[in-house]
Amino acid sequence: MAEHLTDEDIDTALAALEGWRRDGDALVKDVPITPDSYGWLSEAVHNEGATLGRQAEIERTGEGIRFRLSTHEAGGVTERDVELAAHIDQVLDGGARDRG
Repeated sequence: MAEHLTDEDIDTALAALEGWRRDGDALVKDVPITPDSYGWLSEAVHNEGATLGRQAEIERTGEGIRFRLSTHEAGGVTERDVELAAHIDQVLDGGARDRG
């Protein structure tokens, strides 16, 4: 089982993850999107998570989408959550959308 990161490790990771924040025992990012983007974006993030063996909680919000990452069995944020956050950022930047 993966161990959760220390507060210092999480702060270091957040410094490299633009727009992500800590919310309790999770990393969270809110992204404004157009209504027609939700489907492909949530699917692309799901595919990235499947590749890494880690899934994001994805929630539709009033103005966009929220990603929440935490490893419940570890009791907090792990390296795998940080890695998925970076992959989600790549998706948001268009790096994973054209993979088909």
